[in-house]
Amino acid sequence: MADKTEEKDKTKKIEEITLELSPAGEPRMGRVYVNYVQVSHNPYEFTVRFCLVPPGSDIKKFVKEGTNTLEIPIIIDVMVPPVLMSGFIKALQSNLEKFRKKSEKSLPAGTEPTTH
Repeated sequence: MADKTEEKDKTKKIEEITLELSPAGEPRMGRVYVNYVQVSHNPYEFTVRFCLVPPGSDIKKFVKEGTNTLEIPIIIDVMVPPVLMSGFIKALQSNLEKFRKKSEKSLPAGTEPTTH
């Protein structure tokens, strides 16, 4: 036989709370510079991989021996659930448009970012 406390808990209503998220504080991993981004996915998540292509004078150090492959350092892989991707893409597009308007110029032709 269930006691009165259990019966009370079953009848509690779930309140819906709307919260505004506001990132605060310093980044946990600090700030880093990247100049290459690669995007891929599997059935469960998207991976946004941020890398650093070395300056021209350092490229020879990163070419895989006996090949034409430049192995670049991965700075971080960010895993993003599919439910966030549409909003993430819209936020990137919106910020790029604001950047272009603020700087009163578009990126030069042929310099649009590419993904792999």
